[in-house]
Amino acid sequence: MLGIILASHGDLVYGLRDTYSMVAGDLPENIKIISLRRDSDADTFKKEFHELVNGFRDISGLVVLTDLEGGTPYNTACTYFYDPEFKTETEVISGVNFPMLLEALESSESGLNAAGAAENIINTARESIKKAGTVLEEDDEF
Repeated sequence: MLGIILASHGDLVYGLRDTYSMVAGDLPENIKIISLRRDSDADTFKKEFHELVNGFRDISGLVVLTDLEGGTPYNTACTYFYDPEFKTETEVISGVNFPMLLEALESSESGLNAAGAAENIINTARESIKKAGTVLEEDDEF
């Protein structure tokens, strides 16, 4: 099974967790969340992120969903992606949203590796963006 980390600035990851709990219950144990809080700093975040990564047991790969490319959560996650000493296959994706979280869960349970899961997650993100006028017909009612 894949390990999944949701990482963001502020409360975004907590909102995703709360939304998931409304739809499907508690997050599975293979999903962990971390936030860079206003009252924290990058060094503390990096230390907490490292502890979070080391807290996974028996994962086949790691997928990190972050809020913003180039931000501290993304950059911290990328240190694992680019580290040849870190042996766990790792993928880092920015722009996290709720459909991406759902796809990450589904992909992690399907036996995909991190790269295959990342591809599915990105495809789901693209497909989940809709403009109402392009989806609804003129005679559609709510």
